[in-house]
Amino acid sequence: MTRQTSFFLVLPLLVLLAVFLLNPLLVLSVRSVYVNETLTFQNYTDSLTNLRYVRAFGNTALVALGSTLLALLVCTPTALYIERHGVKKWLAVALTIPLSLPGIVIGFFVILSFGRRGVVPLFIESITGERQLDFAYTFWGLLLGYFYFQIPRVVLVLRGAAAGISQDTIDAARTLGASTRRLYTDVILPALRPALINAASLSLATAFGAFGTAATLSRGFRVLPLEIAAAFTENFEPERAAALSLLLALLTTFILVVLGAVAQPHVRKPKFEAEP
Repeated sequence: MTRQTSFFLVLPLLVLLAVFLLNPLLVLSVRSVYVNETLTFQNYTDSLTNLRYVRAFGNTALVALGSTLLALLVCTPTALYIERHGVKKWLAVALTIPLSLPGIVIGFFVILSFGRRGVVPLFIESITGERQLDFAYTFWGLLLGYFYFQIPRVVLVLRGAAAGISQDTIDAARTLGASTRRLYTDVILPALRPALINAASLSLATAFGAFGTAATLSRGFRVLPLEIAAAFTENFEPERAAALSLLLALLTTFILVVLGAVAQPHVRKPKFEAEP
């Protein structure tokens, strides 16, 4: 295939990037620094110093980091189990269902399960006489919704990496006397390291930009996408919304670039010795 042919094959994607990425970013950049036809960076200054937006940045980072760590802890053994034990396809399909659900629907799931009239609180009340675990509209409900949203993304990334781990390497480690702990710390987790970092970067970027789940569950716990929407639709400040949007885009891009660089595979020889 010639270079010219390759260029024409890639051209549709380049056009889409120019129309739906570069052009909107350029428009947002101009709108964020021009207020009443005057060049100013006041919107950026306010976004980085105003307590409301600083708190929103912090809340977004907190729920993004929390849901990502939770997803990695839960989904890593799940992905390994699916690949190493030949689990039926229906389970793998079930874990990908959240990919097809809007964030608002996931928020409703949390409300139906852990809302004031949710299944879990009513069940506990029927047994103990006291309603508990009705946390849908708190930080914990938002964290649960974000975590549920992350499950398929993390599992899909880790499953591919888990499938690439050689069974011969695992068998060799066991033959040399490696315990289950050494097997995971010296063989499996090092092999999964790039995939774990890639899954974390994808999960973080998704969580920082999530809107539907936050709009459904947030009651006072404001995250940045909600502040961007409020600035544009409620406060009629499109310039402020543009500045916040660009700051969020820069933050998620930074996360993807940095974690992507860290995820570059490096040569590391598995080390295991016979244990007494």
